[in-house]
Amino acid sequence: MMEKQFFTFSPKHLFREVQVEPVPKYYSYKLLRETDSIVSNSKYEIKKGSKFYDVLPYVDWSQFLISERFKNILEKNGFNGYKCFPAEIKEGMGAYYGWLNINEVGPIIKEDEKANIVWFDLDTWHDYDIFHLGGTFMDVCTIKVKEILENESITNVEFFPCYGLTQ
Repeated sequence: MMEKQFFTFSPKHLFREVQVEPVPKYYSYKLLRETDSIVSNSKYEIKKGSKFYDVLPYVDWSQFLISERFKNILEKNGFNGYKCFPAEIKEGMGAYYGWLNINEVGPIIKEDEKANIVWFDLDTWHDYDIFHLGGTFMDVCTIKVKEILENESITNVEFFPCYGLTQ
């Protein structure tokens, strides 16, 4: 059996962070896809907060926007597994992009709820830099992605370990 470390990532919810909501009403119980209407009509309004970070969460679900700086770092390093779409924030500052996580890995085969750690089937991972775990909203990245984002001081994102495990 082999184990490889990865990291889940999500908004950290810093003090006074801007939280956005799509202007065209869109409620989803699933990850966004390129064909969803919110991708082609990507307008947002600020619902909470006043501080613009590199990650701006949606106000009431697990999606988020990323800054142009965040997007440029991912592109500069050639990371795969995601797509971005331009986002228009009515009161916004700077350019932001909607986040699409396009590769699914999994399923989760083991979890430790107390430690907030999951293990997934490593045989379903195909060298993706960024992916999500099937049946969840969990965004996951390799240690290389995590280290570069931390070294570049990307704001309002936090990482938690997770593991790929061969059975």
